[in-house]
Amino acid sequence: MDLIRRYGVYLAVVILVVIGLIFFLIKDNVGSDQDAREKARQERMASNSDPTQGDDSSGSGSDGSGGVPDDGATPEYILEKYLEWAEYPPFSRPMSILNHDLAFPFIIETSPDYSIDPKTNEATGYVCLFQPKTWAVIGNKDMMYVTLECRDKARNRVKVSIDSHQVFKEWEGQRYGVVSASVNDNGTDGDQTRGDNIFTFSWKPQKADWGQMSLVAEITYGPENLKTTLTSSFFSSPSIPAEFNGVFSDSLQDGSLIVRAVVNVYRKGKYHLEANLKDEKNGEYIAYAVYDGDLVSGSNEVEFTFFGKILRDKDLDGPYLATSFRGHRVNLPIDPEWFNQGAEGLRKIQAAKTTEPDRELVLPYKDEYKTKYYKVESFSNAAWDSADKQNRIRQIKALQ
Repeated sequence: MDLIRRYGVYLAVVILVVIGLIFFLIKDNVGSDQDAREKARQERMASNSDPTQGDDSSGSGSDGSGGVPDDGATPEYILEKYLEWAEYPPFSRPMSILNHDLAFPFIIETSPDYSIDPKTNEATGYVCLFQPKTWAVIGNKDMMYVTLECRDKARNRVKVSIDSHQVFKEWEGQRYGVVSASVNDNGTDGDQTRGDNIFTFSWKPQKADWGQMSLVAEITYGPENLKTTLTSSFFSSPSIPAEFNGVFSDSLQDGSLIVRAVVNVYRKGKYHLEANLKDEKNGEYIAYAVYDGDLVSGSNEVEFTFFGKILRDKDLDGPYLATSFRGHRVNLPIDPEWFNQGAEGLRKIQAAKTTEPDRELVLPYKDEYKTKYYKVESFSNAAWDSADKQNRIRQIKALQ
């Protein structure tokens, strides 16, 4: 009893500290779970494909047949998720900074390579980063820059020497060597600072260097003279099929914001184009819009529809900034009309072969176009509707 009286206060303090630590750990875990759920929801809502069926099912386990997912989700749950997603049309979706691939479409972030000792199969503490400056090189005047650096356990840069390097074209599981890259750490040809142990590779594609590329480097690094092989990947599209020429206009149409962009087309065909919309005042991302259609050679005006209900739900007045205009020419060996030609169409599809990548990149427009002033109340608050949406709802309800 004397011990309890003597140390009771201290025991109480210790207990309170332990309880507090447990509380904060639980709170942190709950917060992390909530953040993960919100990020997953943002990704689902930003997708322009129905998340309740097909390959883009966001982990729902759907077999693509429109039935109940393999994970046992009920038809009621599927309908709830579909109705949430289908408030907005596939060609105009909400987005935020959490949709990193959409917000920064020209950047590819590679994961660092953690060095492993081949003898012990344990981490050495060194980490190397082989990072392209952009995800693709477009046109034969553009250059691809890739930086390479290695750091020790204290994350200080260490000395690196390039033993060999080669650029390859990746095609159907095979690698084919192409024109070599240059590399230096002397502050020239794209390298930022002389002698800072960040090497910069520079590469310019030839006409045939079209498709997925890889840069492979054999290096020696650190005071122990460790050796490793690093690979960096990017896309190359040396022929420009079209480009945005910087001429834009905007208007309110059927309750939505329409941004028109003039595209100079050098190679006619089917095109997939995208653009982002931001708040002019604080830079908040609002939405992105998709255009899919045929473009003829010459000057074409393309309309990007930013759906009215997205603007209403974001509750942001204009003016807005349209930016990151990008896209590609579809280069598939299959004509969509073949799907409507029965057995003959199936034969054509099965026989179709190609030796070319499936896309040619459009020269993007990375600057911002400022729209006119709009009151957010001028846009429609109505949810999207279409025959396809109603058919999908009936299909899900039939499973109940």
